[in-house]
Amino acid sequence: MFLKNINLRGFKSFGTKNSLVFEKGICMIVGPNGSGKSNIVDAISWVLGEQSPKSLRGSTMGDVIFKSKNEELAIAEVSLIFDNSDRTLPVEFSDVKFTRRVYLRGGSEYYINSSPVRLSDIQDLISQSGIGKGLYTIINQGQIHNIIMYKNIERKQVIDEIIGISRHKIRRDKSKSRLSSVSEDIDRINDLIKEIKRTMDPLEIEARKSKELSKIVSELKEIELSLFIANINNLNSQWDIENKKTEENLKEIKDIEEKLNELNDSRIMFEDEHNIQKSVLSDFGEKINNFNFYLNKLDSIKLLISNRQTSVETVVNMINFSLKNISGKKDSYSGDKLGKDRNQLVSVLNAIAKEINKYSEIFEDISKKLDELVKPEYFDDISNKFNKLNNILSKISVIVLKEINSQKTGNELQKKVISVSTDNDINKKTLKLDNVKKEANKIIGEINILSKILEKFLIHSVRLEKHINSEFERKKKEYDKKAALYNSFDEKINMLNSRKNFLDNDSYRSDLKKEQIKEKVRDLTIKIFDDYNLSLDFILKNYQESENPEDSEKKLRYLKSQFQSYKNINPNAHLEYEKIKERFDFLSCQKEDLVESKKELEKIINDLNIEIKNFFNEKFQEINENFKFYFKILFPTGEGELIIRNSDDYGEDDFGIDIKADTGSNKSVSLQLLSGGEKALVSIAFLFSIFATNSSPFYIFDEIDAALDDANLDRFLTLVKTFSEDRQTIIISHQKKTMEIADIIYGFSMQSNGVTKIVSEKLKMANV
Repeated sequence: MFLKNINLRGFKSFGTKNSLVFEKGICMIVGPNGSGKSNIVDAISWVLGEQSPKSLRGSTMGDVIFKSKNEELAIAEVSLIFDNSDRTLPVEFSDVKFTRRVYLRGGSEYYINSSPVRLSDIQDLISQSGIGKGLYTIINQGQIHNIIMYKNIERKQVIDEIIGISRHKIRRDKSKSRLSSVSEDIDRINDLIKEIKRTMDPLEIEARKSKELSKIVSELKEIELSLFIANINNLNSQWDIENKKTEENLKEIKDIEEKLNELNDSRIMFEDEHNIQKSVLSDFGEKINNFNFYLNKLDSIKLLISNRQTSVETVVNMINFSLKNISGKKDSYSGDKLGKDRNQLVSVLNAIAKEINKYSEIFEDISKKLDELVKPEYFDDISNKFNKLNNILSKISVIVLKEINSQKTGNELQKKVISVSTDNDINKKTLKLDNVKKEANKIIGEINILSKILEKFLIHSVRLEKHINSEFERKKKEYDKKAALYNSFDEKINMLNSRKNFLDNDSYRSDLKKEQIKEKVRDLTIKIFDDYNLSLDFILKNYQESENPEDSEKKLRYLKSQFQSYKNINPNAHLEYEKIKERFDFLSCQKEDLVESKKELEKIINDLNIEIKNFFNEKFQEINENFKFYFKILFPTGEGELIIRNSDDYGEDDFGIDIKADTGSNKSVSLQLLSGGEKALVSIAFLFSIFATNSSPFYIFDEIDAALDDANLDRFLTLVKTFSEDRQTIIISHQKKTMEIADIIYGFSMQSNGVTKIVSEKLKMANV
């Protein structure tokens, strides 16, 4: 793993986008002061998680954003790209890019391969590779001068930090903190156990009696709840019985209502038929009455015919008398008078003839009707026609009588007839009277025929009367039978209504009983809830019904009497005891767990101490050998050694690291007495010996050679070349000799606009 690229945009003096490409070996960054060389170091520290603006040579984090007289950017961004082909970083990417971005308005963003992450994600990942803040992968001139002046314990801490012992110490410190906390918990639990024990012992005695009371209470509860269930079930059974009765009543009521509807519908239909039959029977009776009336009327018609026959005979006699006078006397009246009388008589005779013709038409129609089957409905028609006949005969009689009365006496009529006879047309008029007489006799004959027909009609009418009366009696019997059936509808409807009323009352009584059952269930449930605070559902699920309620009642009374003898006993004493005993047992168990945890923590701490000691001893030997080796390179005639120093001022397992340095004068001198260059070389030897033991993928040395003279610089460069054979080293320097060992050189310069310019990129020494 090594650093491949640094991409900068808007960071400090890098106002434009810049990219530096690195390879394995030694990379040199050179340039005059103020050209922005150290900004590369700051950029790497910044991406790796540096949060202190002072460490980045600024007052606020916004100072890392490029700013000049003419331009100010709003964002700074730096990306470090590592070659991860050897999978030093535990990710699947061959190249891993870490990016940090800061905004002028505030806020930072971190990315791994362009995916947003937290700073802690980056730090966790790079800490496993030996790079990162606090691991001394970046060394500047100030650190080199400080390290040599560190106290022994501080040098030990530098070694611990670089080789990773600090992580183990953190684990140990956490275990110690937990151990201290566990010890405090054990002390608190011991105090609690003692306090609880003082309360628990006297409570145990009362708890035994409380248990006895609790047993009685439990049995009471069991029995009372079993009786409660039995009572509830009994009430439910009663409820079901009443409910079933109500349902049956409602069903029967529904059936009754359907039957009532059917009966009412039938009654309405039958009532219409009954009314029709009643009307028919009434009409039939009325017709019988009319028939009897018509029979009486027939007698009247017969009498009328007889009277009319007499009238006609009278007319005939009058005509005979007229004819007789016409043939025996002469007219003594003048011609004018005779003509006038003749014309008047002709008019009379014509009127009589006209009425006789009407009489013949009516008589003919009556004869046709009487020849048909005798039916009552013809009575009105025949009666009307007889009335017309009566009117016709009356008119004839009136005409004849009028003429007779107008002459006061029969002699005057005879004179008129005789007067007419004197006329030349007497024979003609006599013939006319004969014709009238014939018609009158014809009428008499027809009246005789009509009388016979009426006799026949009367015989048929009597026979029809018997038939009609018989039919009426038959219909009346049918009507009476239907009337009885009609009356039975009311009887059935009354019976059904009576049954329905009974069922309604019975259902009402069932509803009352159900309400009483509900009241009893509610009272029982409320009492049980008040006594035991249990719901009905819970009781029914968890308790059984009493098999013998009578025995249960007896036992319940006995237990209640027993209960009275425990009045002064705290019924919850056993519960309080069990509760405090449970807490006592819990604390005792907790104490055991804590004691066990304490033992485990002590073992962990002891194991960590041993592990830390063994690991440090192993690493220290390697570091010490490396120190001797690098010290020899820097001081060929001298000798150097790292020595462990113990002190009462240190912690239980902490100790200091002293540096024994003989620079070639064959005697050890205090480090404070060394020259500046010697101090720098001793510090470099110390750091390089640690780096060689637990190396990082790359190292950055920022002008750590500034205080070295040519001789010391040569030895330093020899050390760097040896150290960099399998490590990537980035050096910032002004020393020309240092530039000579570089594999790649980058030259920086500062432009007038305040932007760092990379003068040359990737220059090999052969080309310089």
